[in-house]
Formats: sequence, C-alpha cells, structure tokens
Amino acid sequence: MDIADWEKRYTEAVSNVQEQLLNVQGVFVAYNSNVDAMKHIREDEIKKLIGILGCERVHERIALYPREIKDPVDLMARLIIAMRDGKAAEVPTYSNDIHEWLMDNLVFDSARMGGQAGIISNLLANLGVKNVITYVPWLSREQAEYFADSPYLRHPVMENGKLVLKHPKEAFDPQQKPKINWIIEFLRGMKFSCAGEEYEVPRDNRLIVSSRPDWIHIDMAAEMYEHLSDIRESIDGAILAGYQMIKEEYQDGSTYKDYVQRAVNVIQRLKGCNPQMRIHVEFTSIQNKVIRKAILTDIVKKHVTSLGLDTVEVANALNVLGYEELAYSVINKGENSIVSLYEGAVRLLRELELQRVHIHSLGYYICVVSKDHPLDADAHRQALLFSSALAATQASLGSIKSLDDVSAGLAVPVYGQGHDDLIELERYLVRRGVCTAEDFEDGCISADGHDLIIIPSKVVKEPVATVGIGDAISAGAFVALLAKMPKMNICRMPE
Repeated sequence: MDIADWEKRYTEAVSNVQEQLLNVQGVFVAYNSNVDAMKHIREDEIKKLIGILGCERVHERIALYPREIKDPVDLMARLIIAMRDGKAAEVPTYSNDIHEWLMDNLVFDSARMGGQAGIISNLLANLGVKNVITYVPWLSREQAEYFADSPYLRHPVMENGKLVLKHPKEAFDPQQKPKINWIIEFLRGMKFSCAGEEYEVPRDNRLIVSSRPDWIHIDMAAEMYEHLSDIRESIDGAILAGYQMIKEEYQDGSTYKDYVQRAVNVIQRLKGCNPQMRIHVEFTSIQNKVIRKAILTDIVKKHVTSLGLDTVEVANALNVLGYEELAYSVINKGENSIVSLYEGAVRLLRELELQRVHIHSLGYYICVVSKDHPLDADAHRQALLFSSALAATQASLGSIKSLDDVSAGLAVPVYGQGHDDLIELERYLVRRGVCTAEDFEDGCISADGHDLIIIPSKVVKEPVATVGIGDAISAGAFVALLAKMPKMNICRMPE
C-alpha cells in the first residue's frame, strides 16, 4: 500500500476502535507510579553542568558507562551518552543526593504523572475505559494528586477486612513519602563539546533518572493479595509494569527471587479460574542483567500473554537470553535493522512462550502473534493503527484528555521513512520465500508458526514531550485488542 492507502486504514481503524472501547469491562494496572520532574535542557545548561564537574572527569566516566547513578559525574556521563546516541535511557539512583544536586544546579520546568502504570492508568481512564483499577504499592498524598479526576479510575484499599475501590485521592497512605524521578529531555540538533569531542544530538529523546529509595518494593500486602480475586469479574485483562525496580538484595535479607515469586503469585491470582485472561507486561530499560533475565524467564515466560518493548529493550532482552549477535544487529541501526528486529521479535515470542510481542520503533511498529491467539491479523493491525494515532496525539498535545483528542493524532502524516523500512522487510521476506510482495501489501502475513503485522507509524517532528509516548503505544494497542476479544469470563457461576 502507498501512504495514502495507509492513511485511509488509519481513519477506519480509529473509528472502529472508538466504537468498540465500551466493550472493555475493565483493566487492572500496576505497579510503578511516581512524580516526574520534567526538564527540557538547553545547550547553555549542558555546558554549565560540564563546567561545574570538569570535562576530564565526565569524559572518563563516559568510557566506564555507569549503570547506576551514584554521583553527579555518573549523571552527566549517562546524559551525554543518551544525547550522543539520541536514545532514551532509564538509569537508577539509590541516593536522594542526586535530586538535591539537580535542584541546586538545574531546577525542573514542571511536574507531572510519571511511571508506566501511572501514565497508563490516566490514559485509559481519559479514553473512557469504564473500570480502570490502578495499584501503586507506595501511593502517597503527593502522588495521588497526579491521578486523573475520573470516575472510571479507582484504587484498591482494605477496610475492615474487605477490599474496597476508591479514587486514588481517597486511597493514599498519609505516611508515605513521594517517589520523584527526573526526566531530562533533549532536542535533535543540540551541540556541545567535552574533552575535545564535539557532540550533536541526532534525535529528540530523554534520560530518566529513576529514584529507587530503600522503601520501594514491587509487592502487595498479604491481606490485599488474599482478596484480589474480588476484582476478577470486573476486568478483562491487566497491564503490569515497574518490575525494573526489583533489586538483587534487600536490607531485610530477602532477594530478587522472593519478589519475582510474589509477582508471579499476583498474576496467578488475577487469572484465577480464567487462565485465558490477557496479561500484558510493559518492558523497559533494565541495567541489571540478573534482574532483566529473571523478569523475562521467571515472570514473563509462561505467565503472561503479551510483551511490549522498544528497539533498545528488544536488544537488551535478546542479549540476556543468549542471542548476543542478533542483539547487536538490532541496536546497530544498519539498513537491515528492521530485519533483525523482526527476527528478534520471533525469538522472543518463541523463547518466552508468548501469544504476542509488540515492538515500537521510530517509524514503524512490529507485532508477531502466535497461531493460538483468538484474534485475527486484521484485529491486530487495527489495534496497532489506533495505538500509533494515540502516540501521535500524545506527542502533539503533550497529554490525552479524552478519546476525541485522537483526531489530533490522525492529522499527523504517516512517516515516509517508516513506510520505506516496511519495503526493506518485504524484500527480505520475499527473498526467503516467506511470502510474496502481494501477500505483504497490507502489512499482514502468515509465517512459520506465527503471524506478522507491521504498520508505518505517525511521527511528530517536534513533539511537545516524549514522556508517555511508548506507554500510549502499548496500552492503546492492548486495550483495543481487549475491546475486540470475545467475552469468556468463566469465573461466574451460571444463573
């Protein structure tokens, strides 16, 4: 299809999904939510910070590629790496000193809802999904204020031995401290130098300095866990995120294995008597390889149905699963990178025993789906198109307040380079005899043991903000699929 045909498909898909969203009974969303301190950094501010810390110190630390931010030099090294490569990154810090140093030397522009689960909860509620049950283990008063004022959004609390649902602003723990992340956004074309090296940012993106204080646990109180089955009849699926905050060891002597098992227990409790319930895990950048592998092999594998990732996250996942060469090819950004990304998606689908892997890359989205998924390829394509329009809306407006806002995303043109990338993948598949050019025309083909769905995405040239775009993509596609799913709630007793 040419770009004009894709534009027509976009309009049809968005209209179709808009009509079907009311079919979604509810979605459970957990775990990570925080306050994002937003900063759009300028060239003069980069130069100022490098000057404070010293070029040579920063340059030496860049070579070491710190995977944790222990001091301001680590921070600047990872910021320069992200700007140099034009790639999003999320790096943990376990000290409040970094927040204080940034407040003294940079100061944020604004604050907003942060964390995948928090952003997704607000998005789904604003889209009109009628029952969004969000769960944040560290819900503070400050955090609760950033949740949307929507009657569709509720948080579980225990009262007198019973699980009740209240708006987050009525469900917070008054003793809980807030979790604050810094989101430092940078723009394509920014230039600066350090230790004789000249840098120019190739792409708009961001560095997330993720606060990981000791009291952050991906967990659920035993009493709430025991009553989690009370909400099963109210939901069609769950979106789970935030597992990157699991640590190898804790001060009380517990380890990551304890928290991985608790995470699996929650998934099993949600499924209960309906093992076909849709469970989506949203992946993210995880510096610790032990935790990264444990999440994939012990939480995702066999326990969930769907996984969402971006290009960097695909490479990271492949790397810890033993596909180092393919991981390098994915991240290399060569002319065959889309081929490597497709092959990587297939590996993840099979290795992790999933029904669906959804990858979003600049210019296109790839989804590989197992043959036992209950929906056909056209339903998956409509879901991807809807999610791309949502992402373009998020990038254009900075936030999505209602389902009507998606018209702004529809107005964004299909990205030409993304369309060209599809043609590159088509040539590869035709050469291998997987399909003909005619088969690939509409972006859906049936291959060995799976279906492939690929679309060119809508890309905003100058986004208002980049935070939340990936969450809009994954959550938008997942909820669109839930809207199309046949209802098979076998937990209810016949009347």
